[in-house]
Amino acid sequence: MPSLELAKWLDRCVDRLLREGNENSDPVSGGERVDLMVGLSNAAEALRASERCDHESAEQELRSALELMQGIDLDRYALSLG
Repeated sequence: MPSLELAKWLDRCVDRLLREGNENSDPVSGGERVDLMVGLSNAAEALRASERCDHESAEQELRSALELMQGIDLDRYALSLG
């Protein structure tokens, strides 16, 4: 199931960001990192909810993910997520 595979991949991205830590970041970029991790996690949960045909939860999770990740410069994290 492609949606569950994508959810697993997003989970791995969150794990990589956690392992990488944020010891070299300022509080603003640290907060951005947290928003990115929670947003990716919410997106993964949206995919799982969609797979369960729980479309209302899927939409809520996806809206939350988009709100959290809006404005984040993903290029800053590209090497970590790849």
